[in-house]
Amino acid sequence: DDRRSAELKKSRRGRGRCRRWCNSRRGLVRRSGPCSTGGAEFFAGVRRRHIAMQSKEPPARRTTIGRRDSVEAAALESAEVGAEAFIASPAVRTLIAGGVAGVVSRTAVAPLERVKILLQVQGLSAQGQTPHHTSLARSLRELWRTEGMLGLYKGNTVNCVRVFPSSAIQFGAYADLKTRLFGERGARGELLPQERLVAGGLAGAIAQLLTYPLDMVRARISTDMAGRYHNGIVAAIVTVARDEGPAALFRGLLPSLIGIVPYVGIDFAVYDTLRPHMPRNERGEPTVVGKLCAGGFAGACGQTVAYPLDTVRRVLQVQDVKVKHSGVRYGGMLEALVGIGRRDGIVRGLYAGLTVNIVKVIPSVAI
Repeated sequence: DDRRSAELKKSRRGRGRCRRWCNSRRGLVRRSGPCSTGGAEFFAGVRRRHIAMQSKEPPARRTTIGRRDSVEAAALESAEVGAEAFIASPAVRTLIAGGVAGVVSRTAVAPLERVKILLQVQGLSAQGQTPHHTSLARSLRELWRTEGMLGLYKGNTVNCVRVFPSSAIQFGAYADLKTRLFGERGARGELLPQERLVAGGLAGAIAQLLTYPLDMVRARISTDMAGRYHNGIVAAIVTVARDEGPAALFRGLLPSLIGIVPYVGIDFAVYDTLRPHMPRNERGEPTVVGKLCAGGFAGACGQTVAYPLDTVRRVLQVQDVKVKHSGVRYGGMLEALVGIGRRDGIVRGLYAGLTVNIVKVIPSVAI
């Protein structure tokens, strides 16, 4: 008992000395309990405060730094939360999905797109001769033989650069215009076909207007057989603007804007009309096959209605290059529309390449 009592007194004296030592450290540690309690937490606190006291900065400066760090941390956290909310918003997700889908779909049908453009504009240089491109299979073989595999994808790079913002703007503008024009009914998707036509047409016109110079340059690159525009997108834009003036970058814009309204409008209207009638899976969502069929059919309908204006647009875009080899040159949309119809006929002129376009547009729009 005496030994146990002595050990207890010794332990108490040790704890008392520890408390006095802690209290003497300029207020670094103010603990009323024994230093043995707290363990790692106690010594971690001592170390943090010791490092703070050893800092060369004065107390006021240390306080300012601490407040600044707190403000920066709060700002960073707020920015992270804002970025997450921005990415998670339905409009942004629609923009990203539309852009990615546009790039993938255009790349998948790039050879067909180039053949279609060549069929549309070959009348400028044919001048009564037998057309060089008469069918899809023959055109693909000729391009493969003369330009190789890369020739099939000529102009696809600028098309992807253009189509990502174009598709993103188009999808995003359509979702936004439905709400702005038709309120809650538009937000819920409860629109009449003519209302979908208006929203879809305006969305397509906005996207086309903002990205038209890239579309014009793509047509030049796709029909370039002499290597005039082989140095890239920027060089092609500079060449056209320098040789023909900045206004040349917007040549054919009027038929494009007029044509995009029925094309995109009918596309969205037909698709949204068919959507409630699509076959559904067990979760009540439209099946993949249903989406493919509805998307392809809607795209084919829209493109067929607007196709003559698309042909006029392509002719106006490239005629300053092709006119060297023929006497055909049109001053505007109406003159080109009438001239092509008289010279080549409606089917072989204004609708040249329509079959290839339908073959192209079904997988393109479906994707």
